[in-house]
This record gives sequence, C-alpha cells and structure tokens, in this order.
Amino acid sequence: MSPSSDSVHSKPARSKPVVSQHAAIDHLGLSLLIILVGSFIAPLLMHSSTLAIPAIAADLRLSAEQVSSFTLMQMLGSVIFVLPAGKLADKFGRRRLFCLGLFVASASSAIAGVAVTDWMMIGSRVLGGVGAALIFASAVALLMSVPPEEQKVKVMGIYISVAYLGIVLGPVFGGVVLEYLHWRWVFLVPSAVLFVLAVIGIKALRWERYGDRNTRLRFLDFFLYATSLSVLAVGVFDAGEPRGQLLLAMGLLFFGAFCWFQTKRRDPLLQVGLFTQNRTFLILGSSVFLLYLSVMALPFTLTLYFQYLRGIDAKTTGFILLIQALCTVCVSPAAGWLGKRFLPRYLIFAGVFLFLAACWLLASLSPDSPIFIVVVALMLMGTGFGLMDAPLMHTSMSSVSPQLIGSASATMNGLRTMGGFIGLSVISFLMGRHLGDTTIEPAVYPQLMTVLEQFFLMSALVASLTLVWLVYGVLTQNRQR
Repeated sequence: MSPSSDSVHSKPARSKPVVSQHAAIDHLGLSLLIILVGSFIAPLLMHSSTLAIPAIAADLRLSAEQVSSFTLMQMLGSVIFVLPAGKLADKFGRRRLFCLGLFVASASSAIAGVAVTDWMMIGSRVLGGVGAALIFASAVALLMSVPPEEQKVKVMGIYISVAYLGIVLGPVFGGVVLEYLHWRWVFLVPSAVLFVLAVIGIKALRWERYGDRNTRLRFLDFFLYATSLSVLAVGVFDAGEPRGQLLLAMGLLFFGAFCWFQTKRRDPLLQVGLFTQNRTFLILGSSVFLLYLSVMALPFTLTLYFQYLRGIDAKTTGFILLIQALCTVCVSPAAGWLGKRFLPRYLIFAGVFLFLAACWLLASLSPDSPIFIVVVALMLMGTGFGLMDAPLMHTSMSSVSPQLIGSASATMNGLRTMGGFIGLSVISFLMGRHLGDTTIEPAVYPQLMTVLEQFFLMSALVASLTLVWLVYGVLTQNRQR
C-alpha cells in the first residue's frame, strides 16, 4: 500500500494546522483500548443474546418461525454489509466507520432491550448485524495502523484473544443475567457500554486512517448483492411452497448476475478472480464456507436442545456452550507451535477430522442422550477449529498476491458470514416446515427434535463433503506437480 493511500488525517481545529502524515497519534493506549473493547463487546452480545431466545419467545409470544428468524436476520444484516463495509472504511475513514458501527450496534441493542413486538426485535437484530459488520470491517485495519511496526504482531495476537474472549464470555454473561435479571438486560448493558465507547472514540480517535480513498462502492453492485441475499432469506421461509421456490430461484439468479458483473469491474466489490484464478484459495475458501455453515448455527441449535428439550436453565446452558470456545482458545497457541513442525495441510486435515467426528456425535443425539455426548462433541469441535483456523487462514492468504491481501481477507470473512447465513437459513426452513407458526411448547417438542436431528445430520454430511473436497484438492495438486 502506498503512503498516499494510507495517510493520516486529523480533524483540524480553527487555530491548528492539519496533522501531518508522520505525526504521532495521540492517546495511543486509549485508542487501542477502545478498539479492543468494541471488538470484545460485539461477539459477546451475539453469543449472549442467543441464550435469551427462549425467554424472549415466551415473553413476546413468538412463533417457531419468528424464533428461527431472530438469529437469521442478524446474520443477514451482517452478510449484506460485510463486503461493502470494507470499501466504506477505505474511502471514508476507518475511525469514522468504527465509531459509526459502535453507535449502530448500541442503538440496535437498545431497541431490542425495549422491544414489545416481534418486528421491533427482528428489526433490531438486522441493525445489530449491520453494526457488527461496520465494527469488524474497520477494527483490524485500525489495529494494523495504530501501533509501532515492531508491536503489530503482538497487538494482533491480543486482538484475536480478545475477540475469542467475547465468544467465551458471551454465554456466561447471558446465562448469569438471565438467572438473576430480566432478559432485556442482556441487550441494555452492552448498549450502554457501546454508546460510551462510541462517544469516547469520537474524541480519542482524532487521527484518521484511510485505505484507498479512490475506491468506489457502486450502487448497482450493492443492489445486486443485497437483493440476492435478501430474496434468498425470504424464500427460505417458504421453500416448501411454489412462492418460496420462485424466490430462491430469483435470489440465485441475482447472485449469479452479481458475480458475473464483478468480473467486468475494475474495482469490484467481490474479487471473483480469487476463485477463478487461484486454485488454493478456491479450495480453502469453499472449505471455510462449508465449515461455518454448521458451526455458526451451533449455539442457536444447542440452546433450543438444552433449554426446551432438556429443561436446562440458561446459566447452565451458557457454561456448557463455553466449552467449545475455551478449547479453541487453549489449542490455537499450540497450533502455531505445531505449524513449525508439520505441514499446514496436516493440521487442517486433523482439525476437519475432529470437526467431522463432533458433527456425527451431535447427529446421534436424542432427548434422552447423556449430556457428556454434547460435551465431548463441543470439545472435539473447539479443538478442531483451534488446530485448523490459523494454518487455513495463513495458507489461503499466502496464496494471493500482496495487492490482493485486503480483498482476500474481506472475502474470507464474507465466506464465513455467508456460510453462517446459509446454515441459519436451513434451520429456519426446517423449523418452518415442521413447526410452522406455532409457539414452541411441550406438545411440539417431538417436531423440534426432528428439526435438530435433520440439521445435525446435514452438518455431518457437509463436514464429510469438506474432508473429501480437501483430499481431492491435495491429490490433484500433487499430480500437477
């Protein structure tokens, strides 16, 4: 990146000149703290609010379809803005977009905390997904530009740990709040913290960082991208009916048109060439998409299983779900050490194999299964992701040219989010098919178990497909050599 494309801009006062490109950044420690805390609160809010779904459904009298749309709509807001947010951050400034994301996330949580109708709650979740996309699109870029060069690796390590810590503590926070307070405080407490961070950030992050200020976010690109995903999301709910099938076909057509159109753009929203011209990125990127299709829906599905079918309280559910993230946090540092002794492909294969074993364990669940089966599955899944996440990302990023690193990073993040979006769409379709618009109560628990069994079986089959796809990629690569 050239100096002109990453210049520092400070908001000028009337009596002071604009800060030069090489001027020191004021309040460095406070700047880092704001970015890290914001990146911690966002995943904490998402994972704690999932635990509150049964309490929200009972209080607002939500049907099964509305319950399934709760998390899906949040993911929809995130997936629609995950790619555009990167361009907006480059063009208008990463500090501005980061603070805007904090305000949007705070507002969405406040709306959820006072929601009295299903539309208020679902709308707040869409807005929350948008806020999360704005935060994460600018947080990493800010962190890479704030510290001294020799501290960048250390700060990125802290950032990853903090983000995982938000995932780890999310279920615990949600469970404790639900145990002693009302579910609304799961949203209101993070809302207040995010608002304070945004206000402090406006004052403390007075320096500015840009990427490529000449980049363009074209309306037609965004329209095709957002419309295709929105139509797909709506079509999922009626996938068993001709209208839903028509919407799904239209959504796929729109997305295909979007991808084709991106190949004609000089400054595309999605770098299609990363897939058509880079075989390694195609194999690993599609594997990430398939893996996250299952794992992003896991907290939602297991929350339904524990709190409805097993009658386990929210706090205990939170501590059980904590196991997966804890295993990932503990194993990830070891993956870096192992990466110096083994080829990355071995760690990726080991991780996918453990993930596959976890999915088949979950596929064997019944309402009377011992809890330790879920515990073992979560341990296997967390360990698997701890082993494969870093080498998978490093290998895929190393396969692209330096000028495409930014686009590749945004695309990989988009594949994660899209995978989660499709996974939640599938669970929404299954709930609509088996439960319809009825409320979730003991009379429909057998149908709910059928939904979970079918989703876990699908996850196991997708994990098997991922392993076969990776093996194919390695074998054909060896033949080409």
